[in-house]
Amino acid sequence: MTSPQFIIEDALEAILTPISGLNVYVSNRRGARFFPYVTIRAQIGSQLIVPDSGVFEVPIELSYSDSAVRTNQATFESNYFEIFATLYEANADTLKQKIEDETNLLKVYTARITSQTPTVRTDKRAWVRGLNLSVIATPAEYIAALQFNDHRNSQYIGAI
Repeated sequence: MTSPQFIIEDALEAILTPISGLNVYVSNRRGARFFPYVTIRAQIGSQLIVPDSGVFEVPIELSYSDSAVRTNQATFESNYFEIFATLYEANADTLKQKIEDETNLLKVYTARITSQTPTVRTDKRAWVRGLNLSVIATPAEYIAALQFNDHRNSQYIGAI
């Protein structure tokens, strides 16, 4: 079984890859990164509701970086908002649906941006701006085991 955080990283990579001129890397990628780039790092969080429920909260850090030498702040902000718009396009699928469209290994209950983290790293002369996301999901193997009826309401997920 592939861990939910890796499935989500791969799905977000597929969502952001169509942005022209943007290099997308997942957390386990080693080696040089070429500007401009986005790094996606997800961590497996705690199981929700009850132990062994198979429902996980997965916090995600999405970090956009570009060189201060090759771009100015206005261009950097414009490119950042293009990434934001790709995740939350008007009149398009929700972020939850976009992640589910990229994989059949995961059932996503909620997916949302929780905060933004603007920073500038002057030591490397790079602009950096981040998004923190939260996804609540179940690996597809667990879905058959979860019962959401009155008879087995101990597995009821109130967060949905």
